[in-house]
Amino acid sequence: MSVYGVISLCSSLTVTNATDSAAFAAWKTAHHRTYASPAEEAVRFSAWQRASASITLANEANSFASFEPDDMADWLPHELAGLRGGPLMPVGAEELIPFGDEAVSKAGAIDWVEAGAVNTPVSQGRCGTCAQFSATADIEAQWFLAGHGLVKLSEQEMIDCSSYTGPYGMGWVSDIQKGIALNATYPLANHSDPTLAGCRSPCNASEADPSLSAAHIDGAVCAGSPVYDNETQMLAWLQHGPLSVSIDASFGGYKRGVISGQGCNHTSVDHAVLLVGFGVDTSVSPWLPYWKLKNSWGPAFGEGGYVRVQAGVNCLGLRGACQAYIGQPPSATRASRGPR
Repeated sequence: MSVYGVISLCSSLTVTNATDSAAFAAWKTAHHRTYASPAEEAVRFSAWQRASASITLANEANSFASFEPDDMADWLPHELAGLRGGPLMPVGAEELIPFGDEAVSKAGAIDWVEAGAVNTPVSQGRCGTCAQFSATADIEAQWFLAGHGLVKLSEQEMIDCSSYTGPYGMGWVSDIQKGIALNATYPLANHSDPTLAGCRSPCNASEADPSLSAAHIDGAVCAGSPVYDNETQMLAWLQHGPLSVSIDASFGGYKRGVISGQGCNHTSVDHAVLLVGFGVDTSVSPWLPYWKLKNSWGPAFGEGGYVRVQAGVNCLGLRGACQAYIGQPPSATRASRGPR
């Protein structure tokens, strides 16, 4: 390389670093971020640069979704890995009998958020507790669909007391505890604590007393092999309420739109969310079918705490559908409870 080439390269790097520094400073202000030392800031700046580069690639890969640096943009790889909690496969549940062609053909667009069966998304903070957040939201929906009002149940009780029994923790509620308390009775701990000390505490026996349970389920069912990732079955099943599912959480920085195409090509499933809806985006051409997922990164994430991904292509490795039930499990012979 010529001397001129070296000078040009160095000049380019200087401009890039200056641009990144200015953007990082603006991001810190927007997210109220301060650091204990210049050394820590340098480490966080490098993490932020890596996240920004990934977001640039995500925007290039997604024609119908947009991404930007979010509140986790300065997190280190081990912090992000701890948040997601590792690969998830539901265990300890009855296996769902697949729906027949007639039930599948009757399935259509649905949004359980609009139907009033889903609470506002809350944040799991820095804790790898996504499975319990997904399971609790699933139970809240089934309790609502059984004719009760929508209640906010305690993720923290399931985190502290369940030892992860059954699919996403729902087996503990139905088989062992026989219910779950209100969040007001057993409130969420400080999940923003960077030491993770507040993630899981010894089970509070007085607050977890079964007599204080505000909602009860009779069990949970999961889509077993070979249909655990069958999206046609998921659509039929969704008519009976939201589903706890697992997915690759490679959507850091997601802001809006439908993740699709190349943006779906991440399949290291490591995160639990709640499948709450199916629809078709008619504002794009060709029309784009999508799943609507409730995340557990707070209402500032994505579309009010929700993310939409392309349906029909197992986007981000979508799989592992499970659902709590009250009374009898959903089946092809049991009428759908979807809003009409």
